[in-house]
Amino acid sequence: MPRSRRVGAHWWQHDWGGMPVWGVALSAVAIGGLIAGGAALRPSTAAEEAPSPIVVFLGDSYTAGVGASDKSLGWVNLVGEAEGWRVRNLARGGTGFASEVTGEAAPAACGRADCPDFGEMALEGSSLLPDIVVISGGRNDIGDTPVDADVDAFFDTVAAAYPGSRIYVTDVLWHQQAPEAVERLTSVVRDDAERIGATWLDIGQPLAGGGGLLAPDGIHPNDAGHEAIAQAVIAALG
Repeated sequence: MPRSRRVGAHWWQHDWGGMPVWGVALSAVAIGGLIAGGAALRPSTAAEEAPSPIVVFLGDSYTAGVGASDKSLGWVNLVGEAEGWRVRNLARGGTGFASEVTGEAAPAACGRADCPDFGEMALEGSSLLPDIVVISGGRNDIGDTPVDADVDAFFDTVAAAYPGSRIYVTDVLWHQQAPEAVERLTSVVRDDAERIGATWLDIGQPLAGGGGLLAPDGIHPNDAGHEAIAQAVIAALG
C-alpha cells in the first residue's frame, strides 16, 4: 500500500531543490556573514585619505590680501586652493619683523585694536600646530634703521615655536623694481631662514612688471597682482 504524505509537516522539514529548507537557511546565513566580514575588513576610502595640511601664513598687508577685490582673491587664498591647504592667515597690515601698529592707527592698518609684529604673530599661530608655515613680508621695515637683529630674533622664535612644521619663506615683496634696501633686507631674511632650516621660495618681484598689477593706491597688488604673486609662489613650491 503506497505510503501517504504527511500533512502539516513543519516548514523546515520541506525540501528546496533537493536540500532541506533548514540547510538552505543556514547556508544563506553563513554566506551573508562572510560578505559582511569581508566588507568590514576592507579599509574605507575616507580612512585612506590623509587630511589636508594646516598652513599658517605670517606677513604684512600683501599677505593679508589688501588690494584684492575679494578676500578669496588674495594670493594666500589662491595658493591654498591650488595646493589643497587649510589656510590660517594671521598676516596684518602695517607690520613687519620690527614694525607693529598700536593705538588709533591700528584698526585702519589691520582691522584690530593691535597689529602685532611678526614675532607676536608667530607665537599666536603656534597654538594651531600647523604642518606648514609660510612667511612673506618685511616691506614695512624698510627705513633708515637696520632691522637685522629683529630678523634674527624672529627666526629664533619661529624655530622654537614650530619645531615640527615645514617652514617656507619668500622674498621681501615690493610694488615695483626693488630698491637696494629691499634687496639687502631680502638677503638678511634669506640667510636667517636658511640658518633655521627653512625652505627659501625664490619668487623675485612679481609686481615689477608694471602698474596693471597694482590697486588704485599704487602700492598694493590688485586681483591681477595677487594672481601674479600666487603663480610665483606655486611655481617655487614645485
